Amino acid sequence: MNLTSFKNDIKAFRFALPATVLAFAAFSTSCEDETSKIGPSLTDGDIDISIDTLYFDLGAKTIANDNYDSKTGNLLFGNIDVPEYGKLNCSFVSRMMCATSLDMLPDSLQSPERVDSCRLFLSIARGDLVGDSLTPQKVSVYELTKQLPSNITNSFNPEGYYDPSKCLGSKSFTVSYAGRTDSLATSKPTSGTNSSGQTVVQNGVLAIGVDLPKEFGVKIFEDYKNNPQIFQWPSTFAEYYPGFFVESTFGKGCVSNIYGLDLYIYGWYNAKQTTETDTTWVHKPFYVSPLISSPEVLSSNNIKYKVSDHIKNMVTNNESVVTTPGGYNVEFRFPAEDIIRHYHKGEHNLSVISDLILTIPAETIDNDYGIGAPPTLMLIKTSELKDFFNNNKIPDNVSSFTAEFDSTNKRYRFSSMRSYLLGLLNKGELTDEDVEFTIVPISLETESGAYNSSTTYITKCTPYTIKPTMARLHTDEAMVVFTFSSQIIE
Repeated sequence: MNLTSFKNDIKAFRFALPATVLAFAAFSTSCEDETSKIGPSLTDGDIDISIDTLYFDLGAKTIANDNYDSKTGNLLFGNIDVPEYGKLNCSFVSRMMCATSLDMLPDSLQSPERVDSCRLFLSIARGDLVGDSLTPQKVSVYELTKQLPSNITNSFNPEGYYDPSKCLGSKSFTVSYAGRTDSLATSKPTSGTNSSGQTVVQNGVLAIGVDLPKEFGVKIFEDYKNNPQIFQWPSTFAEYYPGFFVESTFGKGCVSNIYGLDLYIYGWYNAKQTTETDTTWVHKPFYVSPLISSPEVLSSNNIKYKVSDHIKNMVTNNESVVTTPGGYNVEFRFPAEDIIRHYHKGEHNLSVISDLILTIPAETIDNDYGIGAPPTLMLIKTSELKDFFNNNKIPDNVSSFTAEFDSTNKRYRFSSMRSYLLGLLNKGELTDEDVEFTIVPISLETESGAYNSSTTYITKCTPYTIKPTMARLHTDEAMVVFTFSSQIIE
């Protein structure tokens, strides 16, 4: 990046306006600034509005991020080996929940004898993968034998939670479905036939169908008929049906994001078929999807990531690097002391802070797999990082801030840091906890406002596990834009 052109984006400048023009705006802002003494005296003299650009070498260091919360709705599957990125192996475990009550079926169809077959579908949205979509892969599904621990992380070892000698089902496939002439582009299954619909495409979603034993579907029907209380509460259901372990047992070169599991049970019933001359009984198919994965129940990625020598060398050379899933975060001391000294150096005794913005230039790391930069980074006080994810918190613009990757200008821009600075001005001496921060790649879930669809609210924040990503942060070229207005009261 050309640092000279970057610095020219925003230049420090200072100008004065009559106080009468700014009195009302300054007074409104001061309502949140307890350090300000703004009052009627603003009507006398001029107000200086300072928009200063300060450049810092943050002295950042890249730190390992090997153990993190991987309980998200994004389940990574597959293997890749990229010289610039490293080796990534992904499997996952997931509980299931009751999606459709078997009561929707007529009484005559709730009999276990009606079950014909059973199939588990793994859904992948179009393009939601990294690597070669033509890579042959194989998925194997195992039934969990006991409940998953609540404190599960990415390093969870499923050994002891399933029987490796009892594979429920496996399926060979590729995730390429751009062409509609191969076996991947069939119609969505609407019957109990075993000859079609094992891998389907509908509405831009690839669904990989893994045949499970017929007996698994029969057991669900039998339990529903004889022990219906099993299906009444998620906790009770998990005792009898702990879930699945899904593993890649063949293939290297592609990692996909599985956003959902759906269990289908297929069956048949007798129906009359009448013609002009005769009436006969024929078998008619039906299907039901009683079990699905869901964000409401526990699921977790089992991720093994071996960082490449290329990235390790960058870290050895004191370059700031972030990767996902896991791998590396970045730590640094925020230059709060320098900013406060800059704020106090003027000859003013009355001021209002308007904004504080931290911009860090960034770039993707060249590779042949299309691995890009993390879409969103979170800047958070290091002392609060562990508690943040353990308690499902969301960024508050006080001690945690977010920035999206600006691919055009190649940067992350953390804005709305005003409240953080105000809190420091109200303190005496600053501590390490006040200024030590960590940069973490994250994913955000949002909802639109009930009365204003243009307003969105963050509802969930988790470590980024959607895709492999990596980026170099130019923390030695960080820029702080500090805006405040001031006035001298005589």
